[in-house]
Amino acid sequence: MAERTFEDISKYVEWQSQNKCKVLNAKPEHTFNDLGVEVRVWNVKTDTDGSWWVVEGDEVPMNLYPQGAYYFGTDEVYSFHMGIMERMKNSEYRPEDFVKAITLNDDIAPQLFRKLKNIANLIDSAIEIEDFQAIGVQCREILIELGNTIYIIEMAGEDEQPQASNFKKKGEFFVQFYLRGSDNSDYRSIIKKLTESTWDYANKITHSHNATFYEASTCVTLCTSLVGVYENIKQKVFDPISQYKCKNCKSKKLKIIDDESGKDGIVKTLLLQCEECEDITEVIFGNKN
Repeated sequence: MAERTFEDISKYVEWQSQNKCKVLNAKPEHTFNDLGVEVRVWNVKTDTDGSWWVVEGDEVPMNLYPQGAYYFGTDEVYSFHMGIMERMKNSEYRPEDFVKAITLNDDIAPQLFRKLKNIANLIDSAIEIEDFQAIGVQCREILIELGNTIYIIEMAGEDEQPQASNFKKKGEFFVQFYLRGSDNSDYRSIIKKLTESTWDYANKITHSHNATFYEASTCVTLCTSLVGVYENIKQKVFDPISQYKCKNCKSKKLKIIDDESGKDGIVKTLLLQCEECEDITEVIFGNKN
């Protein structure tokens, strides 16, 4: 299939609009290829119907999502879309495939992965209001478990330790602990919004007497996405070379070719080689002595 154009995206959004809108601007914001399929997320602005994300790809059905809802950025809307597509394309629905698609195959703590599979299975058979409320309860329990998994007492510093079930506060301390500095300010902001809205939405579903399959499904997808986001942060933090780039050609394609550790076993120096220009970069952690 030929790559879609501005005209293709505009025609689709205007066709889907209930307010007979006109697309003012549409541009591809980000292209993903994590799952072997090239998927593009478009940023679309209209005159009367707000702003939208449109997700499309060679083997992925096109769909649009309102930017004013819970889809804060390209990563979130992409994960949400791929999770829905995974459910739609499988005649034999496998909850673990749904979870893996949304979290992009991140390594997830076993107890969280088991619970995520459980709610992914429940949503597929939920019919009654009580079913949807129970899903909200389980989503909330998963988020509490996530807080317990990511949090250590040192993260609070001199602040008061959060209560055992205070997921939002534990998430806040976790993000502040690992994502410091001005370079991470936008990252911190988006995770805070996603954390608070997912927790609040799970509570809303728990007590809702008007929820339908679609709201409950959104809750499950948001909860699963958020687990993936926090696992992604841990991987970013403990990836020793993710923040570096080649000093010569600025490529991020670096590999470790040597390292030097101190008597305590802690790595003091890394030698990184660029896979593009083969230039060598030395990275020194702290005091070599």
